[in-house]
Amino acid sequence: MRLRITTAFFLVAAISITTSVRTSWSRDAGSVRSPRARELSEPLALAAAKPDKPPAAAAKPKADISTWAKISPAQMAAAKKLGVPVAFENSIGMRFVLIPPGTFMMGSKESAAEVARNCAMPNAGSGWFMDEHPHHKVTLTEAFYMSIHEVTQGAYKTLITPKPKKPKRGEKTVPEKEPAEDLAKAKDANDPAVMISSSAAEQFCKKLGSIGKRKYTLPTEAQWEYACRAGTETPFSFGETISTDQANYHGGYIYGKGKKGKYREKPSPVGSFAPNAWGLYDMHGNVSEWCADRYDKYGNEPVSDPKGPAKGDRILRGGSWRSYPGACRSAFRLRGAGTDGVGFRVCCAIPTKSP
Repeated sequence: MRLRITTAFFLVAAISITTSVRTSWSRDAGSVRSPRARELSEPLALAAAKPDKPPAAAAKPKADISTWAKISPAQMAAAKKLGVPVAFENSIGMRFVLIPPGTFMMGSKESAAEVARNCAMPNAGSGWFMDEHPHHKVTLTEAFYMSIHEVTQGAYKTLITPKPKKPKRGEKTVPEKEPAEDLAKAKDANDPAVMISSSAAEQFCKKLGSIGKRKYTLPTEAQWEYACRAGTETPFSFGETISTDQANYHGGYIYGKGKKGKYREKPSPVGSFAPNAWGLYDMHGNVSEWCADRYDKYGNEPVSDPKGPAKGDRILRGGSWRSYPGACRSAFRLRGAGTDGVGFRVCCAIPTKSP
């Protein structure tokens, strides 16, 4: 009889303790949850409140910066001083590196006649290169971010869906749009976007800014040349000449003591060649790139943060796969009149708070 009472007593005590522990844990979890607990429970609670709305797709994990960003000591120092990341990847997978503030000599230090001789083209007149002069001092007072690649077909079509083609005679239906995710995964997704007008490039920047907290723009001419040079003063960021192992241009022509090479006849996927010292790819050749400002003559006086006039011809920089190498130099300027072989890359300002 005593054994049965004792056993019953311990069973009741155990049930009481278990109930108390469960109640206490539930109350504590409801008031002090870990960030991970909130992360897991809040989407579930939202789904329960709106059962007819499908859950959002999981975000694609971003690659570690060290696996893709080539960073110089100057960039690291600038990032540390400003308290911002030295590189980042945005929500549609575009990658950016910090370009530090600084002073450089803008334009060509070679005379127009010397540049014409180095082009080794019978029809290359010195007048072609007069607008690269005078060689003058420019200071960029603020750091900025620049995309390491030209804007790709995948990134462009993610935000700017092409207009549907008109149906041919006999066709019953034409799809209005292809899903952006399918466009971004297309075979040419890593090729640079081409046949892009300056207004289309600006529209892309505006849409890109609308999906985040950053303001995206085309680079100014000064920003573009400064970033292209990456601390160099030679015609190309790679040195006095260039080869088709370093960039995609018309290899049937040479510059200076260079040698003839391949003519690929089309743009290469972005990042096919080595980057410059600041981790920027395809600054020479591949596709010509729009700048934000418009054409203006250079002056002799030092300037800070120059911007061209509000009206006038738009400027293209860098040359394309169809260009002779002299048109791919850091200093070369082309007044843009069409879109053949033309793409762009984007910049964004330093945020007030780090991302």
